[in-house]
Amino acid sequence: MDETGFGLMNDRLLQTVQEKWRQGGIAVLFLQMNVEQKLAQEAVREWEQSTSALFWRHQMEQNCLFLLDAGEGRGSIGEIADEAVKRLRERLAEALAGKIGTPGQDGWFNTNVSFVYPDPAKSADVHLFQSLAKACEIRLSNPKDSMPYINGTGSQSIGRLAAPIHSVAYNATVSQVSYLFDMDAKAQGVVVVREGRPVGLLMREKLYQLLAGQYGLSLYWNRPVEKIMDGEPLIVDEAMPVEQVSQLAMSRADYRLYDIVILTKDGLLSGVATIRAILECMTALRTEEARSANPLTGLPGNAGIQAELHDRISRGKPFAMIYADLDYFKWFNDCFGFGLGDELIRHLAGLLRSVTKQYAGSDSFVGHIGGDDFIVIMEPGAAEVISQTMIDAFDREVVSFYGDMDISEVEDRSGVKVQTDGVSLSLSVLIWDGKTSITPSSLSQLAAKAKKRVKAVKGSAYVIDQLTGMQHREERSRL
Repeated sequence: MDETGFGLMNDRLLQTVQEKWRQGGIAVLFLQMNVEQKLAQEAVREWEQSTSALFWRHQMEQNCLFLLDAGEGRGSIGEIADEAVKRLRERLAEALAGKIGTPGQDGWFNTNVSFVYPDPAKSADVHLFQSLAKACEIRLSNPKDSMPYINGTGSQSIGRLAAPIHSVAYNATVSQVSYLFDMDAKAQGVVVVREGRPVGLLMREKLYQLLAGQYGLSLYWNRPVEKIMDGEPLIVDEAMPVEQVSQLAMSRADYRLYDIVILTKDGLLSGVATIRAILECMTALRTEEARSANPLTGLPGNAGIQAELHDRISRGKPFAMIYADLDYFKWFNDCFGFGLGDELIRHLAGLLRSVTKQYAGSDSFVGHIGGDDFIVIMEPGAAEVISQTMIDAFDREVVSFYGDMDISEVEDRSGVKVQTDGVSLSLSVLIWDGKTSITPSSLSQLAAKAKKRVKAVKGSAYVIDQLTGMQHREERSRL
């Protein structure tokens, strides 16, 4: 490969294109990627060194533009471009083996090619500009581009809405960003980054408004983009729930209300979410939530519970699951009637929600299996205090449902008299380490076993089982 030029739409480039485009045409190759930078850079660098047709390149973070010429004796520009693209994709795929397509990894890349052929009716610079724009008209087949699977829990992660976006270095010029917008008519904005970390945002319409001012071009055209960017855009981790991001986005000042939301993973840019995508997702969440909710309590039903467990397990992040149900609830219904029985179920649902929210925050889940059976999911650290608080609150508040009736003796499902103080609450707690192979079905089976143990105890109680390795063990209990 001869000396390769670099830069964006400068005089040197236009002069070089003028010389080369009549020698069989020029290929414009656009590469966009979201991969581990070191691996990608090494693969691209090796490809550049082995590509003799390459005479110009320009890179702005994750976006790369390359120009190839036919030269003498190399064959047609179409064949040259096809072979070059094939080798580039092979090198990237090899370098990223174990990243692309691996669960939990977000690596992807894509390429597009357009051509500049000699045309006496157009100048070289006009032809080049049109070809650059055409090459950039790609939308990656990133699985995040489609609407996410909705689980109806209200805790869908914003990362599922992530879409690719152009990014530029903080010291890129305003003119370079303007050219980028000219080449990609669908780009709403660009993220300004420093070492892969987002530090600002520049929306298309705000740039154009600035440049359209009386002295806009002369004041800003050659200045660094960091001088005019929004230095305080909304930046969130891709694991944050969509509902929480929606609240943050809608609470912004009016002039920022429709700006895209920047998403990060481990502090690095991973994509963006548009306000339209967020609102559509929220609508779908609420619709599905209403469709599958338990009619008595309004909590997610079995479909929502299964989806939540699948989602938590797929993330590989430890969590605790509480299986809650009432002891002697049938006796309560028989004695006090179904109306008051429904009131007790609704009261328990409210108690589970309030205690869970108090100690586990927004990253928690409460579902209603049916009858007097509930599921609560949260981070492991809060499991014991939540269990103890639920039991204390339930034992204290359930007394108001009895009125003046003597409840020192109840009947079990077989009609046998049992000496106990009315209805009690049993909690079976399973704590998953995030590593042990598990499924929602096996969790249900383990919870059923723990339920038998805790129900053998008189009064309200909980047991906590740790799921580690290939076995589970009882950690502690309040019996």
